[in-house]
Amino acid sequence: MMAFVLTIGAQAQMLTRDNEKLDTLCQTKFTAVYQYSINTADADGKPVTDSIRLALQVGDGVWKTWTYERYLFQQQRDEEIGEDHYWFMHNEALMHIATTTVGYPEGKTVALELIPPLQYEVTEDTEAPAWTMVEGCDSVCGYLCQKANGKFRGKTWNVLYAEDIPTAAGPWKLQGLPGLITYAADDEGIHTFRLIGIYQETAPITYSAGSVVSKFSMQERRLITTVTPYEKATREQMLKQKKNVFGNRLYLTNPMFYMTGPKTILHTYGKSADYQFVGGLYIPEKAHVYMPLEKE
Repeated sequence: MMAFVLTIGAQAQMLTRDNEKLDTLCQTKFTAVYQYSINTADADGKPVTDSIRLALQVGDGVWKTWTYERYLFQQQRDEEIGEDHYWFMHNEALMHIATTTVGYPEGKTVALELIPPLQYEVTEDTEAPAWTMVEGCDSVCGYLCQKANGKFRGKTWNVLYAEDIPTAAGPWKLQGLPGLITYAADDEGIHTFRLIGIYQETAPITYSAGSVVSKFSMQERRLITTVTPYEKATREQMLKQKKNVFGNRLYLTNPMFYMTGPKTILHTYGKSADYQFVGGLYIPEKAHVYMPLEKE
C-alpha cells in the first residue's frame, strides 16, 4: 500500500478537501488494519455476521481507531474505496462504529459516537483491562503472539498480542499489553477484531471539534460544507441513550422511530429507499440487533 506522507508538526492543522480544519495530534509510526465482525441477527431474527475494516493509527502515546474507508478518504486514496462507497456506510451504521482516540488529551480517551441526527463527543479517563497472561502462543499475520485475557466494561476478552510490535495499542479501547493486540474476541463469541495488515507510513493522526455536513445549494449550484460542534455526553449517558434507542424493539424495523420534530430532515438517495440521510448521517431502512461493546 502506498504511503501518504504529510509533514505537519503536532497540534498543527490540516485542511481536507471539504475545507474542514483538522487538528493534527501527532504522526503515525504505523497503521494496523483489522477486520471487525459482530455476530447478531437481522430484523426477522435470522443470524447474520456484520463485518467492516478498521484502521488503527499508532503514534507516540496516541492512537486512533476508525473505519478504514474514512481513513482512506482522508488520505485521498479514493481509488482504494471504489465508486460504491455507501456499502461501508451501511455497515458502519448497522454496527454503530465509533471513532476512538486514546491518549489525547493525555490520560483521556475520546469517542465520537453517532445517534442520528446528532454526533456526540464522549471524554473519559483511559482505562486498560485487567489482563492475565495465558500459556500458549499463536500466529497472526506472520507475527508470533502471546495470549492474555481480561475483563473490561462488563465483558471478558481473549486476546493475542505481538511483543515484536512494541506498543501498548490495540483496536477500539483494548490496550495496555507489552505489544500490539493482534486479535481480540469476547467470550460470548459476539465481537471479534483480527489484524489483517500493518503498513509502515507517516500520516497525521487528526481530530476535529465538530461534525461535517455537506448539502447541495440549488441557489449556488454547489455543495456547501458546514461544521457543527459535537454534543457533549458522559460515557454513562451514552451507554444509556444507545440502549434506549438501538436496544428498543422498534429500532429493528424502523430505525427512525424516535426521531420527531424540526431537527429531522430526511433525504432519500438512490434507486430504492433502503437508506436515508438525517443530518448528514446514514440511516439504514432496517437495522440489526444491537450488540454493545460495553455493558457497563
